Order: sequence, then C-alpha cells, then structure tokens
Amino acid sequence: MASLNSDDVASALKTKLGCVEQRNRDHIWFELYDGSTLLARTKLSHGARHALGDTLIHLMAAQMRLGTNSNFVRMVKCQLSKEQCIAVIRNFSGQAPPR
Repeated sequence: MASLNSDDVASALKTKLGCVEQRNRDHIWFELYDGSTLLARTKLSHGARHALGDTLIHLMAAQMRLGTNSNFVRMVKCQLSKEQCIAVIRNFSGQAPPR
C-alpha cells in the first residue's frame, strides 16, 4: 500500500516534470505540455499537507498517463527520470487526451 505526501507530489509535478500549476480553481491543477500540446494533467486539493493513498495515486497515475501506480510513485521519489516519464506518456498517445 503506497502513500505519498501531497507536498512531495506537487513538487515533483512542478520541478521534475515541469508541469504548469494553476491555482485559480477549486483544486490546484498541474498540466504537462509539449510545446503547445497538452500531454497530461491532474489535480490536488488546496489546503494543508495530506497523504495520498492508493486510490488517489491510481487516479493521478492514470490522469498523468504514467500507466501504473508504481510509475507515479517512482516519479515522485525521483527513481524515474523526466525522460522516462515522457516516454511512458508517449506510449499512451493512442488514448484520448486528458480532459
């Protein structure tokens, strides 16, 4: 059973993947672009630091098109490089773009 700190997830999405952060909504949105093309996006709740359990990790891994919970956890824990993450995301290119 995996658990990640919300601050660690936000930091990895911004600094490691280079996601654009938008705080002007009901959640904090993180969008990953390749030039002007949106590759993936996910969101986190505003508020104090909190733990993300398996269910949220699974949803965020799917939204970020990283395939598995393990890939998402490895990305956050710096065990998967940005290039490796982008390669996984590109493998999902046949699927519908994120909403």
